[in-house]
Amino acid sequence: MMKILCVCLSATIQRTVLFDSFAVDCVNRSNNWREDASGKALNAARVLNQIEPGCSVAVCPVGNSNAERFMHLASNDTDLYVTPIYIEGNTRVCWTLLDTKNGTTTEVVADEALNSLQIAGAEAELKLLEFVRKYMTSFDALLFAGSRPQNWSANICARICEVAHKAGKLVLADFRGDDLLGTLKLTTPQIIKINEEEFCQTFGGLLLSEEELVSAISKKSQELDNIIVVTRGRKDILASEKGKNYRVPAEQVKAINTTACGDSFAAGFLHAYLLAKNIEKALKEGAHCAALNAQTIVPGSLKPSEE
Repeated sequence: MMKILCVCLSATIQRTVLFDSFAVDCVNRSNNWREDASGKALNAARVLNQIEPGCSVAVCPVGNSNAERFMHLASNDTDLYVTPIYIEGNTRVCWTLLDTKNGTTTEVVADEALNSLQIAGAEAELKLLEFVRKYMTSFDALLFAGSRPQNWSANICARICEVAHKAGKLVLADFRGDDLLGTLKLTTPQIIKINEEEFCQTFGGLLLSEEELVSAISKKSQELDNIIVVTRGRKDILASEKGKNYRVPAEQVKAINTTACGDSFAAGFLHAYLLAKNIEKALKEGAHCAALNAQTIVPGSLKPSEE
C-alpha cells in the first residue's frame, strides 16, 4: 500500500449550494446544499483514500472557535482521516455556488478579517513540524497543497518540505508565489503541480503563447532538475521532467462542480507516479481523477453524486 501524508495550512468548512439557476442582484433560493471538511490537501487526501482505501492521512491547523463543526464533518467522512493541530481563531468558511441550468461553479472564499485570522503562533508551528518530522518516515510521499494563512511564518512551507526531503521522501508541492520561491531556496520538491496562471505569476512569464509556455515549463524543469506539471482547465495538461516535455489532453465531461479538480488531479497523478514512475501514465490518471471529480458535488471525490 502507498502511504501519503497530506499537509494543508488552510483547512476549510466548504458549503456547496445548488441552484436551479443563479442571478446577481436578486434573491436566489436553494433547498439543496451540503457541508464538507475541505481544503486543497484534504480534498487530495479524500481522493487518495478512494483510489486506495487507508493510504492517506491529512494533517491541518483547525481553529478552536469552530473546531467542533469542522471535526464533526471530518469524522463523518469515511474517506478522510484528519489529524488536527488546534490553533486560536476560526477555520475559514467557503461557499461553492452551483448553477445547474448554466453549468457554472462560483466559489466564494470568506477569509477572516486580519484581527481574527487563524493565529498559529510558534507553538502550533512547532507541533506541525514535529508531527511531520516524527511520522514522515512512515510515509512514501508528502503532498503539500494550499495557501498559507497570513499569520503563519513565511518560511513554514519551505521548512515542512525540507523535513520530508531530509527523510528521503518524495514531495509534491501544490502552492505558488513567494511560498514556492522561498521553498526552492531551501529545497526542491521532486514534483511541482501548479496551474497555468500560478506558473506564470510565480516564475514571471505573464501572457505567454502556447509555444512560450511549453518552453518556459521545460526550462524551469531542467533548471530545477525535477518534474513540473501545469494544469489548464479544459486545455491540455503540460508537463516536463528535467526538460523532457509531455502533453496529455484533459478529459472532456459535463461538469457539475469544478471545485477541487486540481486537487483530484494531484492525488491521482501522485498515486500513479509512486506506483510506476511513469509520467504519461500518471498524467492520464490525474486527468481521469479530475474528470470524475468534476461530475460530483463533493469537493475532492471520485464517487458519483447522489444528490
